[in-house]
Amino acid sequence: MKRLLVAVFLMWGAFAWADEGSSVRVTQSDGSVEVKRSGAQDWKPAKEGDVLDRGDRLVAKDKSGALLFWSNGSMVKLYPNTEIELAGVSFDLEKKMEKTILDLHKGRLFIKAQVPEHLFTEFKVRMGELDVRTQGAECAVAHDAGKKSFTVWSLIGRLVTDVGTDRVRIDDGQKGTITAGAKPERDAVKPMDDKTKQSLAKVSKDMGGSLLAEESSGAIGGKLVAKIGGVANRRGNAPYKVNFKAVVGGGSGKLKSIAWDFGDGESASTKEAEHVFTQGLYIVILRVEDENGEKASAQTGISVEVDCGC
Repeated sequence: MKRLLVAVFLMWGAFAWADEGSSVRVTQSDGSVEVKRSGAQDWKPAKEGDVLDRGDRLVAKDKSGALLFWSNGSMVKLYPNTEIELAGVSFDLEKKMEKTILDLHKGRLFIKAQVPEHLFTEFKVRMGELDVRTQGAECAVAHDAGKKSFTVWSLIGRLVTDVGTDRVRIDDGQKGTITAGAKPERDAVKPMDDKTKQSLAKVSKDMGGSLLAEESSGAIGGKLVAKIGGVANRRGNAPYKVNFKAVVGGGSGKLKSIAWDFGDGESASTKEAEHVFTQGLYIVILRVEDENGEKASAQTGISVEVDCGC
């Protein structure tokens, strides 16, 4: 039932063009989970189906947990003894970008910061003086309020934090530990151990489908399908070089043609393509045709900014 619910949310998000930020809903509540509405004095039991508004706080107590869904695809799991506040969700229609800000007061989260490929995202977790942000990632974040520090583990995607004038990036398969007011140590970012990586991969799988994981080619036969792979980050600073890969499955197994339209008048016809974008917002379209004349297409958005902070 949980995975079916995930699929419904992802499918809904894939076709939604909103002019405001996603709604955020409690879709699973185990044990003692309470919500405190913005401006209210008392905590009340949280129920599955509750919608969180700006300023609402949610706490999962000892041996308890909760699962949150954003209507455009993002998900957050609260571990026991975790308290968060939804500081806001907004949507910039012109930039097609959704921004979420979560305040993590204590505890640990597993985050799937993801939106459909026609939208962009900035997902920020604030922890006192510190914050960590991503344009799309699957990661765990643990906040030690007493030490004024946090640790993040990136399963998929890049995480970014600023400490003074230092910008720290934590990429796929890496672990980073940051302390407020302290210059990052040389080994602040290092490879994640295999046991932790396997544990996080299981958490991600149990939560349901991913819009970030790159699918492999399907078996020959059936409907021809195409997906754009190879894009690590869909937002970057100008000029921005992006590597694309055509991921194709089904059909006859032999392609007659591949065509890339980069949205700026340029094109390519190879399975893997590299392109440099100037500042702007682009829709990249992939079209393929197999030897039997069956056609398929896919598209994704690329946003190039003066400084995307990523």
